Amino acid sequence: MPEILAVDLPDEVVAQLALGRTSVVRVDAVHAAEHAREDETVAVVAPASVGVVLAQSVHSAAAGAAVLYLTDDAAGAAELNTALGLTPGIGRNTSAVAVGDAAGLHQELEGALLAFEHRRAMSRVRSLVDDFQGGSPETLSVYLGRLFDHAPLGILLADPTGTVRAANPASADLLGWPARQMVGVGVGTLLATDQDAADLVERCVGTGARVEATLTRTGPHGTVQHLDVSAAPVDPEHWSLGVFVLLRDETERIEALAAAEVARSAAVAEAERYAELAWTLQESLLPPDLPSVEGVAVGARFHPAGDGSEIGGDFFDIFQISDAEWFAVVGDICGKGAGAARLTALTRYTLRATTVRTKTIERNLSDLNDALSRQYEQDRPRGEHRFATAAALRFQVDGDGSLAVTAGSGGHAPPLVVRAGGQVEELACRGPLLGVFPTGTFVSDTTTLAPGDVVVLYTDGVTEARRGREEFGDDRLHDLLASVAGRPADEVAGTVEDAVLRYQSGVARDDIAVLALAPRAHQP
Repeated sequence: MPEILAVDLPDEVVAQLALGRTSVVRVDAVHAAEHAREDETVAVVAPASVGVVLAQSVHSAAAGAAVLYLTDDAAGAAELNTALGLTPGIGRNTSAVAVGDAAGLHQELEGALLAFEHRRAMSRVRSLVDDFQGGSPETLSVYLGRLFDHAPLGILLADPTGTVRAANPASADLLGWPARQMVGVGVGTLLATDQDAADLVERCVGTGARVEATLTRTGPHGTVQHLDVSAAPVDPEHWSLGVFVLLRDETERIEALAAAEVARSAAVAEAERYAELAWTLQESLLPPDLPSVEGVAVGARFHPAGDGSEIGGDFFDIFQISDAEWFAVVGDICGKGAGAARLTALTRYTLRATTVRTKTIERNLSDLNDALSRQYEQDRPRGEHRFATAAALRFQVDGDGSLAVTAGSGGHAPPLVVRAGGQVEELACRGPLLGVFPTGTFVSDTTTLAPGDVVVLYTDGVTEARRGREEFGDDRLHDLLASVAGRPADEVAGTVEDAVLRYQSGVARDDIAVLALAPRAHQP
């Protein structure tokens, strides 16, 4: 029975080493290498304190055996594995495992046992091959006869005319003919296919090359059968001696591939249908058209994550709340799918209702927080825990053409003001996440946009866009906005979208929503 050597280990650890198909032998570190044998030792398990010399000495006696060092914790195991990888003379079968990681230790031992059994099997195969090569002609004949009779694939021996001279039992099963009745019959007749099977033999005899094809025929049970047929000369030096024709039934594999292709096509069609539905629903949660605001230029962009097949939670909205005043919002709902869409709709229509009733942005966001908190409590029994963030503006055009803006935020990045001269200012508004806590304090900030200034609202799909481990980030966004100072609002929004998509090689990892507003003076 193969052995696992336990080097200086306590009883409770030794008890973890038994696999059922091995025996565990206790040894001390000094004599471990003496007990290691290539044909007996599966693994040597020892505390890390015995040092790397143990692995070097064991592998000199049993190169294939695994050496496992036990450490106090996972951090120690990771550190030791790094050190082992850098130590000369240590075999590749050496590793460290935390002593408390029973599952990890068992997995390492099972892997070592499989490797050990593989080495044993290969050793037996090499021995049989050596016997075969050194055997007498009579021995070789017996081996070849057994191969012909018991091979798991069909074998036909045909003469240069394609007439079968010998057939093994597997070919009889594949073709539905008794083996003796196949002798004297042409290969093309046996295969009974519309494709010219006899031509395979002719091409093989004529060129001495191996010829392969997959033929479709009616099988012995009346069903469609796909046969992989390979013809090769009996003797490459003398093509006219005839050919071996090897037959393998590929029906299950080919039918499985066909079924997989049908399933793949159906899945693609379903995904396209779902993506179209998702995009349609997503569009319904955004303004169908940007409104025409007297004295204000508006630019907006929305780009869904990935291929758009998931309904995201990013949104924007802009609507009139009085003769002179308008409201704009950009927000992000936690999660995706129908639940996120439902909360997006609740957010948009709650804001549309509350902005008409109340005149401050702090109260607007507080009312929205109340509505989302109530929805949160209703959803919690179903295991849904969604919340929202939003940045919002109440704005109106003053008599001199400037734009008076009051900004508020609920857990969202505050709006950015891009001055005509290139300065980028973050509005000092803040507030808690929406829909998590029933009460919260919202702080607004006001500013005035002169001609050439732009205010930009955006979701985290902009700043958290990733390229490898690096994010697009706030600094890169500020630099980008400074570079387009004084440009039209629509161009500013488009520039942000384009830059973020380029940063991610054209594929958005998260939804991107951007809304830009500016006094219409000098804006197209």
